[in-house]
Amino acid sequence: MNWTKWAVVGCLMGVLSFLQVGCATNRGIIDVRVVQPQNPANSQAVKIVTVRDLRVFELKPASASIPSLKNGEINDASITHRAIARKRNGYGKAMGDILLPEGQTVEGLTRDALARAFKEKGYTVLDAQDAGYDQAEAVEADIEQFWAWVTPGFWAASLEFEALVKVKNPTIFLTPEEAVRGSVLLHTQAAGTSAWMNILNKGLEDFIQKAQEKMKEPKTLSSAQ
Repeated sequence: MNWTKWAVVGCLMGVLSFLQVGCATNRGIIDVRVVQPQNPANSQAVKIVTVRDLRVFELKPASASIPSLKNGEINDASITHRAIARKRNGYGKAMGDILLPEGQTVEGLTRDALARAFKEKGYTVLDAQDAGYDQAEAVEADIEQFWAWVTPGFWAASLEFEALVKVKNPTIFLTPEEAVRGSVLLHTQAAGTSAWMNILNKGLEDFIQKAQEKMKEPKTLSSAQ
């Protein structure tokens, strides 16, 4: 093997080592948050009554985009409801996973993303203790996909995120049931904590934007009366 071939092998090994940064075999915890703006004044009110995590996890999926966990944890709802990504080594083998912190769930994160989308669109989002809650437009959401994954490459890894949520309301959305899909693709040489945080934040931003595109313009309080 000549010098050029050795150089290529060296570069490849360097890339493989970069892809395994962050203890790929271990569980990672990432605290992802959605910052909430203030409710607008004098606007149509909504309430997010139900958010259901309907994702299907597989032990050995055919694609990295399919949610998966090791050690049979795909049957443990206390884990799956917090799971947001799966690490892989430089050869593409599934390794450790990435979860939200204890006390947080994908359902809660999706609810926060929808709440921000409504507020930025001009709607008022009410909680159960708020005045006018009973009269607010009810919104339901079913999470069919919410996952981030890595695909190794020769010079860099590809990080991807996709969320697919069915949102339901007969008057707020363009149709009574809308499929909101948010996705993003990034490239990185080190799939560490900062890279995972970046892909998740950007993916949520895209999901929020896509949700707003599915919404009708809100009514003002005076025109709604």
